[in-house]
Amino acid sequence: MADSSALPKGTQASWHHGPSWLWLLSFLLFIGGDALLGRWLLLPLYVMGFYGGMVVIDLLTYPFLERWRRWLRPRGLRAWYGVQVGLIWIGVTVVLALLSTWWLTWRWDGPPVLQIVGGVLLAVAVGIGVWAAGQMGWARLLLAGAIFTPGGGAEEQHVPQVLVVQGPYRHVRNPLYDTDVMIILGAALLTESWTLVLLLGVYVMQLMLQIRLEERELLERFGERYARYCVRVPRFFPRRTPVDPREIHLR
Repeated sequence: MADSSALPKGTQASWHHGPSWLWLLSFLLFIGGDALLGRWLLLPLYVMGFYGGMVVIDLLTYPFLERWRRWLRPRGLRAWYGVQVGLIWIGVTVVLALLSTWWLTWRWDGPPVLQIVGGVLLAVAVGIGVWAAGQMGWARLLLAGAIFTPGGGAEEQHVPQVLVVQGPYRHVRNPLYDTDVMIILGAALLTESWTLVLLLGVYVMQLMLQIRLEERELLERFGERYARYCVRVPRFFPRRTPVDPREIHLR
């Protein structure tokens, strides 16, 4: 196990309770609500709204990073969250809710074993997502680090510019993307929803386009540290033994 005291300041392991437990609570609430309703309604709407909104956000962010940075520099982090959550996510969710009588009925009747597999996948993915989000914290989520760079608002907005190599990030570079795929697939199997299967295909295609832009931006921000991280830690398929953070954060 790595000695965190030997790591540079700001790179030691820490746990951010807010985003991690809110992530878990959201799934418990929606699955519990569907149990009370006796039908799958809230969970598929939540997954469709969250990841449908995420696809739109990603497509509108990395290709236009410099424009977003210029517009948001005088407006701050709250304006960025307002655009993402207030306009895009809520907007996508409202549209999906209005169309729900159409897409919620696009289901299949399969063997119960598929629903069991889906439930297990969903539970495992949410658990890993809680672990990953706990390492990041609010100020690093929702692409904030890419928008507010060092000298470009990061200091004023208190957005940490630290390459996270803790928790699941010691095994794989993109644990949240892995769990995204597992959550959509698990929810699709659990709720027997063809619409979520379609969403999964769209999300994976968008991710393949986005990941190159994201990695290029991270390389610009973190330089040799990120290059070493890419060499030692796989993009999507976890390594069995965790990387020692000291191998990445060389002085």
